[in-house]
Amino acid sequence: MVEFILEMAVEVSSYFFTPKKRLEKSIRLLKEDQWFAELEDDFRYNHLIWNNRKVTRYLGLPNNVEKLIKDDDEKAKFKKLLTYEHVKFITSP
Repeated sequence: MVEFILEMAVEVSSYFFTPKKRLEKSIRLLKEDQWFAELEDDFRYNHLIWNNRKVTRYLGLPNNVEKLIKDDDEKAKFKKLLTYEHVKFITSP
């Protein structure tokens, strides 16, 4: 019962974090997985992960982070999003 209450308190408080704090928390959780740590360490994607509006909005939602941790299809979609945004970034005037 105490564990449930603590878990609920964490969930409720996570909605009151600023978007930057939520992003930092999401990235910290995702970096525990090798695939994401490699993306975040890659200079081409690091900037996008921290600064691209579409990517940061996606990573700022706890449900999306849970999906990325558990679902390989969601990981593939996220990688496609990063690749698409990277190409758009390097080809924009």
